Amino acid sequence: MQGDEPFIKKEPLQNLLQVFQNDERHLIEVASLMHEINDENLIEDPNTVKVVVDKNMNALLFSRSVIPFQRDKTMSAVYYKHIGIYAYRKRALMNFTQWEVSPLEAIEKLEQLRYLENGIKIKMVLTNESPVSIDTLEDLERARKTINQF
Repeated sequence: MQGDEPFIKKEPLQNLLQVFQNDERHLIEVASLMHEINDENLIEDPNTVKVVVDKNMNALLFSRSVIPFQRDKTMSAVYYKHIGIYAYRKRALMNFTQWEVSPLEAIEKLEQLRYLENGIKIKMVLTNESPVSIDTLEDLERARKTINQF
């Protein structure tokens, strides 16, 4: 877990770990969480990291930009917010520390792109949870309000 995701609940973490428990052939090296978003402000916010996935729920790309770009307005697009929680096999984490910062990672400031640029798939797990992430001062204020609700 990363420090900017302090409100993550137990169930999404269990679902994330379940991906590895169901992977008998140990093909999955990295997994992470995502949540469907519909709020235009979040979709357009560069502090909201978006992810697009393939038909097997593997990440194709993470970006601070709006992805997918809805060129044809007659079609509906599905947008996913990346939740910065990861699960790794040990070798994947060890390999990550040996690789140099990748070009896309440097541009977007998103470390998970280093895996994709080195040919490592990231299995995405869809969750209904959308915890408050803390990336900006506005997020910190929302987090404080969330804490005060407990």
